[in-house]
Amino acid sequence: MKKILFAALLTLIACFAFAQDESLNQAPSIEEKGAEENSSKKSRHNWSITVDFAYYTKSDPVAANGERYARITGPYDGPLFGVTGAYDYTIPLVGQSALTKDNNLKLCADFQISPATLKPHAFVSCSPIAFLVFNAGVTLGTGWECLGNQGLASYNAASGKYDNLTPFKNFFYEFDVSATFQFDAAALWPGDWHHIVFMAAYDFRFSGMTSVADGNPWIWAADFPKVNGANYYANIILGYQMPKKVSLVGVQAEFEGFYSDSQIDARYRNYDIDFCRINISPLAVFSLTKKDSLFALLYFERRRGYDSAKGSVNGREQSEVEMNCSGGEWYFRRIAVRYIHKF
Repeated sequence: MKKILFAALLTLIACFAFAQDESLNQAPSIEEKGAEENSSKKSRHNWSITVDFAYYTKSDPVAANGERYARITGPYDGPLFGVTGAYDYTIPLVGQSALTKDNNLKLCADFQISPATLKPHAFVSCSPIAFLVFNAGVTLGTGWECLGNQGLASYNAASGKYDNLTPFKNFFYEFDVSATFQFDAAALWPGDWHHIVFMAAYDFRFSGMTSVADGNPWIWAADFPKVNGANYYANIILGYQMPKKVSLVGVQAEFEGFYSDSQIDARYRNYDIDFCRINISPLAVFSLTKKDSLFALLYFERRRGYDSAKGSVNGREQSEVEMNCSGGEWYFRRIAVRYIHKF
C-alpha cells in the first residue's frame, strides 16, 4: 500500500508542471541500466518510480542553407516534468557459461504521466546472451492541452495550426521492436576501474494517431510534427563506470527520424519528414544509495533548419510544415535531470 500511495503522490505532483516535448518517450538507455545495477537482483518482481525534470533555454532559428549553429537568445524557454511508474517480472533462462548465466526474459509495463499526456506501455525484453537484448512492445496514449502545450493535436491545413483532439476518444499508438548491443571492457580486463562501457540500440517503430489521415501531420506530447508510419530511434553510449558516488560519466548520441519523405502529404514534402534529428549529450550518473540514482545530462540538438524566416500563406502566417528545410541547425537544447528509485 505504501508503494501505491508513494506513486500516486508523485503522479499528482506531475500534474502541476509543464510538458515540453517527447523526450520522456524514448527507448530505455544506459540511465535505466545504471539504476538496475544499484537495485536488488534477487527478486523476480521489480518496481520503480522515475521523475524527470528539464530546463530549456531559448534559441531562435537562423535562416540559412546548410549546417549552422543557433546561439542562445534567451535564458528560459520552459520546463519539462514527468513521472513514470514501472514494473517488471523476471524469468531466468537456463545458462551455464559466463555469457549465458544471467540470461532472462522480462515482462514489463510502465505508466507515464505528464501535465499534457497519459501513456501506458507494455513490452517483453529478452536477453539470450550477455551482450544482446531484444525488446518488443506496444504503447497507447492520450493527451490534452495544458498551459499552451498540446499533448494530442492534428494539423489543420486551412488555419496552418494544430487542432486539439478529444482526449480518451483519440489516441497515440506505437508498436516497437528493438535490439541492443552492450559491452563492458571489464569482462576481458577484470578490475573495478576497468569498466569502459559501450551500448548501441536500434528501435524500429510504427507510430500513429487515431482519426488522423495518413500523411497529415500531428503532434504528440508537444513535440515536433510527425505522421502515421514507420520511423526509427537509435541510441549510442560510451561511458566510464567507477566504484564511486559519481558512478558513470560518458556521452550519449541519439538519432531519430522517418524512413522516407513520401510518408507525408505531397503538399509538405519540403518539410523533409525524413530529416535525422540528433541529440549529443554529456552525462553523469550519481549512485545515491543502492536503490536511488540521479542522472544529469546536457543536450545539444540538431533540428531542422530553414532557408528563410516564416512568410505568409493565404493571408496567414506560414506554418513549419510549409517551410523549406535546408540542412540542420545545432543548438543547446536543455539541462535534464532524472531520478530513479527502485523499490
